[in-house]
Amino acid sequence: MEQIFYADISSPIDTIWAASTRKGLFQLEISRPKEVFLAYVGRRIRGQLEYDPDRFDELKASLKKYFDGEKMDFELPLDLRGTGFQMSVWRAIQRIPYGKISSYGRLAMEAGRPRAVRAAGNAVGDNPISIVIPCHRVIRSDGSLGGYGGGLDVKRYLLRLEGVLKEGESSPISALEREYPMNRDDLLRYWFE
Repeated sequence: MEQIFYADISSPIDTIWAASTRKGLFQLEISRPKEVFLAYVGRRIRGQLEYDPDRFDELKASLKKYFDGEKMDFELPLDLRGTGFQMSVWRAIQRIPYGKISSYGRLAMEAGRPRAVRAAGNAVGDNPISIVIPCHRVIRSDGSLGGYGGGLDVKRYLLRLEGVLKEGESSPISALEREYPMNRDDLLRYWFE
């Protein structure tokens, strides 16, 4: 049986639950009750759970910088487990720069399956390490936000934190259309990596 370490981390958006193996960060969830989080981790990996907050000091420090508004990439050891397609989508998400957005369609193209937009959306939804693998930066190609496992309010908060959304705006594209006199295609090229 594998050893799985977990801890709760305070944040401005709610409690963040993290789990890791000896290899690296395995799961990160926002706004979930402890029991729900642990049950989900137990379904993904058969292992022995141990509460060990000290193991997550680097993650805590990185999250603090992020929530303090520091432009950063998370460079932590990860233990990603998924299908080949999921892994390629998650790697594509990791390449979306801070303060930029991408779409499900672009992720499908980057994963080598341009027609698999819905599958890319499912892979985004299955992202096990939100924020660190910044799936909040993925929106629909029409400019609407799409979904988010932590809820759309959290997605809006994270996009505002990164400067993609302005206060009171619900869509990154609608905000830009008012601010810049470009056509929609130019706006999409500007914001989408």
